[in-house]
Amino acid sequence: MPYTNVVLAFQKISDSWELFELYKAYRKARLSVVNIASNYLPAVDRYGSQLIVRRKLVDRRRNLQGFAMPCGTATTSPEYFTGMDDRNDVHDLFTKANFPFIRELMYDLNFTLNMVQLDKVGYKQNGTFSGVMGKFQNRSIELGCLGTLMRTERLEVADFMIVTLIIKSSIIFRQPPLSIVANIFELPFSVGVWACCFALMAIYWMTMIAIRQLTSGERFGAIESLVYIIGTMCQRGCDIVPQFNGTRLLMFSLQLTSFFILTSYSASIVALLQSPSRAIVSVGDLVRSPLKAGVMDTSYGRVYYQETQDPDVQELYRKKIKPHGEKAFLEPNEGIGRVKQEMYAYEGELNAAYKVIKETFAPEEVCKLQELEAIKLPPFGIPIVKGSKYRELIRQRLMWQREVGIIKRFNLIWIHQKPQCENLNAGFSSVGVVEMRYLYLFLAVGFLAALATLLAERSWWSGMAKKLKSRTAIIRRKNEA
Repeated sequence: MPYTNVVLAFQKISDSWELFELYKAYRKARLSVVNIASNYLPAVDRYGSQLIVRRKLVDRRRNLQGFAMPCGTATTSPEYFTGMDDRNDVHDLFTKANFPFIRELMYDLNFTLNMVQLDKVGYKQNGTFSGVMGKFQNRSIELGCLGTLMRTERLEVADFMIVTLIIKSSIIFRQPPLSIVANIFELPFSVGVWACCFALMAIYWMTMIAIRQLTSGERFGAIESLVYIIGTMCQRGCDIVPQFNGTRLLMFSLQLTSFFILTSYSASIVALLQSPSRAIVSVGDLVRSPLKAGVMDTSYGRVYYQETQDPDVQELYRKKIKPHGEKAFLEPNEGIGRVKQEMYAYEGELNAAYKVIKETFAPEEVCKLQELEAIKLPPFGIPIVKGSKYRELIRQRLMWQREVGIIKRFNLIWIHQKPQCENLNAGFSSVGVVEMRYLYLFLAVGFLAALATLLAERSWWSGMAKKLKSRTAIIRRKNEA
């Protein structure tokens, strides 16, 4: 085998030795004999032995003589699979993005593949592995022609040589508009400014009442003054003309003050209607938000959500994913499409998500997307059967691929980069019913208050009319008597 050392020595008549190295590239290969020394003398002088300078085994035994390497691969989405070189399909990236490294190894080490294709990588259940890992367990394959997640239990049946691929998985969503998560009609002013506005109205009201008490003939009573002040703050006019110049100056100063207040308020409202919120900055915030959630349909997505120890992620799975069953596991096109059209959060491979976003989102829409990391995936590595004689040979050649940039080059080819936000301020959001819900609520409350006041006044006046009629009847009877 490639990493076994057998040296055969023959002594010559001149007391020197002829040394031959024997090995096989694989079990059924022909025996390779290499002459490593022709006139070897065990001791050249009293200071020590003669040294033989030899290259490393990996340099001397890189020719596997066309060995048909038993290799396993997994295609979890066969309905989308059209070949190892199809970069338009985002499914089974861990297989297709790692196969170029296997192909380079084939050319480098001169071996072929005896490939076994399965439908999953495999996880451990009841002490037995399924899928590709099951093939490693029964030692029916030597090498994995794919990258697999470097999980601890898989080290029982396979060794991972180097990290070849890192796939990140994140939750992609749009921050809900500020008008969805807060009452934007109270946000333009701070609590202090609101308090000053109400204090200003109270001061003007008391001043107008004082003017009414100090003068005679002023038309503005307490009720009229209050209605006028509220109307002025809302930029409404009044059909009552004040009698005195002092009242007129007071009304003018109130109108001028309310004009600047309303201008500032209106400008802030316009900006707030177009502003995204910062309501969701953690997985816990997402759980408490009105957003629905879905997950990319992958085998490891189901496993890691069930294995996670993060309480927020557990709550996310329990409240927003598990109740929907299989409907919560979506393809990238559908999941990202719902993120674009709805208040929806989609967790999936960033490579697949970025590809769909580049194809379907406008530049200004990209700027509204946010990401949260819910589950952290381990890196992907190429596995080889536990205790394989080819492990060190293949590992060193994969390290060489990394050193010369082959691995980096193929990662750049296969991994889609994050779309850039090109124009943060482009576009606008239309104002809908949801944004105006507090106004409708205030309108309904005002209508009900007005109706209740009308009914109370009508009842009061009806009672007063009955009392007046009763008194009139009594007085009339007394006069007749």
